[in-house]
Amino acid sequence: MKLQHYPLLVFSLMILSITSGCNSNSRDTSTSEPDTYELVKIDSFQVDNFTRVNILDYNPSEKRYLGYSINEDDIVEISESGEILNRAHRKGDGPSNYGNWNPIGLGFGPEGQRIVELPFELISYDKNYEIVKRLRIPSPLPVRANTPFGSPPYFQSNDTTFLLVGPSNYFTATYLIHNQEGKDTLQNFYQLNLQTGAIKTVVPYEGNSIYNATENIYPELMGKSFFIDHKNNELVLVQNLDTELLVYDLPGMTLKKSIPITHSEFLTYPPVPVETAFSDERAIALGRLSARNQKLFNMGDHTYLLQYFTGISQSEYDSRTTEEEPYLGRFDNNEQRIVIFKNGKQVSKELLGINGTIVLSLPGQKLLVQEPENSEIEEEFTRFSIYQLQSN
Repeated sequence: MKLQHYPLLVFSLMILSITSGCNSNSRDTSTSEPDTYELVKIDSFQVDNFTRVNILDYNPSEKRYLGYSINEDDIVEISESGEILNRAHRKGDGPSNYGNWNPIGLGFGPEGQRIVELPFELISYDKNYEIVKRLRIPSPLPVRANTPFGSPPYFQSNDTTFLLVGPSNYFTATYLIHNQEGKDTLQNFYQLNLQTGAIKTVVPYEGNSIYNATENIYPELMGKSFFIDHKNNELVLVQNLDTELLVYDLPGMTLKKSIPITHSEFLTYPPVPVETAFSDERAIALGRLSARNQKLFNMGDHTYLLQYFTGISQSEYDSRTTEEEPYLGRFDNNEQRIVIFKNGKQVSKELLGINGTIVLSLPGQKLLVQEPENSEIEEEFTRFSIYQLQSN
């Protein structure tokens, strides 16, 4: 059976594996609304291409998706029906190219720009893929990838555009921690000024975060998911292991409130010392077994959707994995749950995971889902479905 293809990382630090609370601020502990929700599949399309296409972003004003063709290393723009409208190859040498590193982030920017985030720089292109800005990013973590991992979000204040960039946008921040000082001074984001290139770290881990409750660390489990709510000028963030959503104001980046999360099942494991090697069996077990918050989406109208992995036991893992087909529990939709938040509080009923990969949210309380590959034959297309969140 053919295995699923997941983004490949190679770190120059000889690493092969990847992957907040609120002092005086308000914490919403109000009871959940009585509404019940379901995710209903309402549409589907496919993108015909010789290699797999990953979609990273959607622009509602242009009514098109922005994606990346794996192995071909092309940026592709796709209609709502799946037709490739534009294809740009900007890998390699040349005045409009970004060099030989593949992007780690790809998304739409302000004023029709296309943003390409590389390990050490950020490039904004116009619609014809001519360079508008080219800015350095002082990343401490060289990353080689076969496809972008997400879309670098931006927000605007007065006449200035800021982007949140850096490798820990997309995978665990433990790759940035080499000693206790690194752990104590770590912040969540690099904030990049698109006009001047000025960059600074912002949004420290909150004092009551699980990550500050111990001198140890959680390898593979210091990732996060977040979005910028442009309508309400807010950054909404969830860490892998924390039990609350954090809402920050923009552009100030101060914590406004936290929203408690109630997981029906959330099996976690003890952290390990900072100096523990990534190849240590304890660190490997944490990555394989532990529950985690995975993806957070803005569904509009003060509604959020959170997908999480429940976690599994060692015996469950042993019974499901084989040498020919290793078991990846965090990608098993039978072990995933979906939680809905409305007006700052969690609704009562969890939803089961979706068969496929939730990619991004769309207008009209919809989700774009990438369908699994056919395990028996090579396909020259990538299938997507659209689900809508509906209340009963």
